[in-house]
Amino acid sequence: MRLYFYGMHGVTLDVVLSSVFAFFGMHGFLDEVLFTSAFGLFERPDRTLRGHTSLWSFPMYGSCSFVVEKLYLYLHFERGWGAWRRLPLYIGFVYTWEFCWGLVLRQYRACSWDYSHYPLNFMGLVTLLYLPGWVCLSLYQDVLSNVLLRVTCTKEEAVDLA
Repeated sequence: MRLYFYGMHGVTLDVVLSSVFAFFGMHGFLDEVLFTSAFGLFERPDRTLRGHTSLWSFPMYGSCSFVVEKLYLYLHFERGWGAWRRLPLYIGFVYTWEFCWGLVLRQYRACSWDYSHYPLNFMGLVTLLYLPGWVCLSLYQDVLSNVLLRVTCTKEEAVDLA
């Protein structure tokens, strides 16, 4: 008997949802380290490719990608929208999410980024300079969502997850 990732019979919904959240949170960690490493090549004369992130990135990316995935499922399958039509909504959502998280974290002196020195920034919390990166990651999110839709779990694997 094959059970599908979305709607596995015998596995509680919280196990599936927390697995998706954890996947996106860890993916966000990796994305941020890779991005800061690559972007650092343009800011520093050394070629050490040092990247960085914050533990706050895990819930921030995990929750954002989780919601964007739900947007993808709705807009793609229910509304029939193509990737380029969904993209502006993704970008607007990502910028709003980053701004809100940054605003809250700043109140507790826990915000790990400050874009004040970049052009086209708003309150140092978001910058249009990163727009190409967000576009690429938003399109990649569609690819990841399609991959996750194809993940299957056998009955034996489902028992191990529970």
